[in-house]
Formats: sequence, C-alpha cells, structure tokens
Amino acid sequence: MDVALQGKYQFIEFLLLFKGVLTRSELVARFSIGEATASRLIASYLEESPGQMIFMGARNGYVISKSFKACYEHSVEGALQYIAYGTISNKFAVEQYGSEYLKSFTNLNTMIVSEITRAIVNNEWLKIEYFSTSSGRTTKTIRPHSLFKAGNSWYFRAFEIPEMIDTDNFPLSRDVIQKCYKTFKFSRVLAVDKNAMPLAGHGISKDMDDDWNRYRNVQLIPHPKALHPESQMLDLGMQDLGIREIVVSEALLGFSLIDLRVDCSRDAELNPYEYPLRLNNLKELRNISSMKIAPGFSQ
Repeated sequence: MDVALQGKYQFIEFLLLFKGVLTRSELVARFSIGEATASRLIASYLEESPGQMIFMGARNGYVISKSFKACYEHSVEGALQYIAYGTISNKFAVEQYGSEYLKSFTNLNTMIVSEITRAIVNNEWLKIEYFSTSSGRTTKTIRPHSLFKAGNSWYFRAFEIPEMIDTDNFPLSRDVIQKCYKTFKFSRVLAVDKNAMPLAGHGISKDMDDDWNRYRNVQLIPHPKALHPESQMLDLGMQDLGIREIVVSEALLGFSLIDLRVDCSRDAELNPYEYPLRLNNLKELRNISSMKIAPGFSQ
C-alpha cells in the first residue's frame, strides 16, 4: 500500500479511536484536500477496513462501531495533544542539537485514555476506578469535558456525581454542582466502564464549570530575595522592573504557578533560586480552589 495513503488511513483510525467520530471536514483540514477527495478517502478506507465505523448521515458523519479494532499503532501523547490543542507533532530524521527532555514516568493506557477522550468529545458519562491521594481506590461516575497538560502530566476536568441516594429526587444547588467539578489525572485511572447511569435534569456541561470558565489576572514579579531581579524580568519578557500580568483559568491556576515556579508563600519564604518568581496579588487569589497546590501556599 502507498505510504501516504497508509498515513491517511492511520489518521482516520486515530480519529475513530480517540474521538469516536469522523467527518470529512477534519480530513480536509488535516490533509489540505477537497471534500470530494475526502469522501473518496473514506470510501477507500471502508473497502480496506469494513465494519470499523457507522454512517450517521451527512450532518453527523461516521461514528466508531462496536466491532472497531485498531490496526495501527497510535501515540497516546499525540492523541492528547491533538484533542486538547489541535496540534500534531512530526519527527524528522535530521541532525539534532537538543537533549532528550524528561518524559512521563507512566505509559498511559491507550484504551483507558481513548474511552475518556471519546467521552469528552461526545459528552458521555463514564464510570471509572480511580486512585486518589486522599481517598485511595474508589469508583466514580463522571462526565469529563476538557483536558490539559501540566508538569509533564495529563489531566482532565470532569463532573463527579456526588455520593447520595436517589440523586434524581434531590435537585442539586448551584453551590453543590460547583463542588462536583474536579480535576483528575489520567495516570490514576485504573479502569473505565461506559455503562454509567447519567445524572439527569441538572444540565451538567462544561459551561456550568465556573472554575474552568472563570479567568483571573495573575501578577508576577521577580522574587524579592533575587540578587539580580532584572534577569527574572527578562524571563517574563520585560526589559524593566515591573509587574507581568497573565490571565489564567481558576481551575488551572495552581498548576500554572507550579510550572512557572512561582513563590506563593505569605512572606516569600521559598528559595529564590528554585522559585525565581513571586505571586504579587496573593490576597486576591487566596480563595481559589486550585491554589492549594501552588508552591508554598497556605491558608
């Protein structure tokens, strides 16, 4: 088989596996081809691999079938990058001048990750076995809506049905709903079950996750104990001493401050060589939930 065609088939399978859906428009965008060519490509793939997907009409395209079986190898990291940010990285056989960057300690399970990413794309409920630092191994019913990478690890944001009896008979308040939106780590998901009972009547969606959708201004300055604060200003893209403001989702704030190595202690107590930046507006951000993981932070 032609190598270029095989690459296109692999991408079709990639979309079915990690998104659960296939449309001509995505093939048009990926390969810079016309819609007619995309249609022929799909027809050709179906001749080669029948039974992999089901046609749901011109508007909805194709969906993964129950008999789907992956025939190609796929990068989980590449899939998460594509689903999260719409990027595809290619590696070329050329002379290289960089050192290999530290990779994740965990090889994420393709089947577990693909079940979660398909649920994100298609707004589906899942039941997962999850191992947390606070509760150990538990079973959770969730509806994931987004994913992100921080600190060389992948996370997803989801609504978790609270532990209560006859949930449908107890309307949840807005405050309770907000507390049910949480951040989960892909590497801690032990198993996934698609047969989860959904929580009906509450309009659970990404739009209701206030922490995810609410953005805050974050003020960064050089650490007050830095010997040459001008060097930190250069790191912040500024020539003169001052304040660099960035805008971050509340749900991602703590993760961002870790990645940027920002001292969030009350009195700038952390080592300035390890944490060269300081959070200037700590008081304004103190009550944000994700601040609990920020470097040096304490209530």
